[in-house]
Amino acid sequence: MIKLVRNTFGSQKYLTDMSGNQIDWNFLVKLVDIQSSQGLHLATKIRPRHLQWAREKMKVKIATQTLSKSVADALLYLGEDLKLPSFKDIKATSIFVQMFNDLFDVFNSRNRFAKYLYRRPLSPSTAHTFFQFLDQVTIYISNLKLADVAVLNSPRKTGFLGFLICIQSLRGLYSTYVEKLKYMKYILTNKLSQDHLELFFGAIRGKGGFNNSPSARHFEAAYKRLLVHTEISGPSTGNISHSENLTILSCGSGQQVTVDEHGENLLNSKEFIDFKDAVSEDISKYSFSSSAWDLTIYAEKKVLKKCVTCSQCCSLLEGDIVISKLQQRKQYGSLVNASKVVIEICSAAEKYFRFFHKTTNIFNKNIKNLIDILILNTLKTLSPKILQNFENHLYDYDPLDGHVMRLIKLILCNYFNLRIHHEATKQQELSKTLKIRSIFTKTILFKHQ
Repeated sequence: MIKLVRNTFGSQKYLTDMSGNQIDWNFLVKLVDIQSSQGLHLATKIRPRHLQWAREKMKVKIATQTLSKSVADALLYLGEDLKLPSFKDIKATSIFVQMFNDLFDVFNSRNRFAKYLYRRPLSPSTAHTFFQFLDQVTIYISNLKLADVAVLNSPRKTGFLGFLICIQSLRGLYSTYVEKLKYMKYILTNKLSQDHLELFFGAIRGKGGFNNSPSARHFEAAYKRLLVHTEISGPSTGNISHSENLTILSCGSGQQVTVDEHGENLLNSKEFIDFKDAVSEDISKYSFSSSAWDLTIYAEKKVLKKCVTCSQCCSLLEGDIVISKLQQRKQYGSLVNASKVVIEICSAAEKYFRFFHKTTNIFNKNIKNLIDILILNTLKTLSPKILQNFENHLYDYDPLDGHVMRLIKLILCNYFNLRIHHEATKQQELSKTLKIRSIFTKTILFKHQ
């Protein structure tokens, strides 16, 4: 259904909300254009490929990355924070994108302990908030208009009407099985989706080699093989991804063997308990941070978490004030605020990187030790005032090879590695031809795609 909503929005270009404000697809086009022209993206996954959605209509990933919270935040950042004239009246489009992002999350909850609210399961603790949001969505969708006609009365009503039906179905399931019968404590809505069937049929098609349209005999043989020999795992490039250890079809995985030949439970053995404690101790030593949205934040966190052990140097990396307006929109409590020193170093690095890439090209095969060249020349452009931030720590070690120079080089090294990776990814995307296999799947099976 999220694909049908995206298809309607992408093909019709304009919708109207209950207040008469216009929801404009062209804002997404402008967002992609401004990201391409600036060379950096606003922590979004939307690319030119997402605007050419008609070539890959069946890809759920393309639809969800288009109607995502990151896109909504980026639109508000350009329209309300930077106040760009081309993004005037962006509020209605941002609300539309945000609304369907949250609605998709509600119907795709996978983890009982999810971090974000609408990715959590429907349970007594979240039911009031969820149903309040679903009431708002119902009113919002019911008042959407397409060319002065209610979208629910238009020929493109299927996706919107489908979401409303799912909302009513979810209410009924929760009321019956959680509140009344108390068969379940919570509902993970991803368990109700058709992803598991798609994995199954994808595995069936995979058994046919180049022929992805099996006959009855082929289906029977593939079904027997999957049933007896192996558990089902779908392809990594398919329409949906297998992201949980869920047994879909198997004869031999009904019960795990946890006893030895003498009948003793292996889970209670001393060896297993010692192993479990050792694993828990190792895992507790690692901390996983959320995805970094900004290059300076990413570089600062990477250096802070993995490389720097000096307490004075660590204190120089973090700041108390959020300078970036984009970070303020992305702030959910887990991002680290970069200090003024880090921002100045990364700003100087970005300026020289752009100059070097424009004049010399970082992909020049004749250049050796690219990172060292970038670091050395950036150090020459740094203002001496940066050293004032280190205060007396500057004199604790060798000034040429002490903590100060090592810290600056670490920040620059991580920053340049990230920028080179980003430029290489952009170069790879530009070198790719238009994807035609999804369109001519029967006419042209292979064109190196």
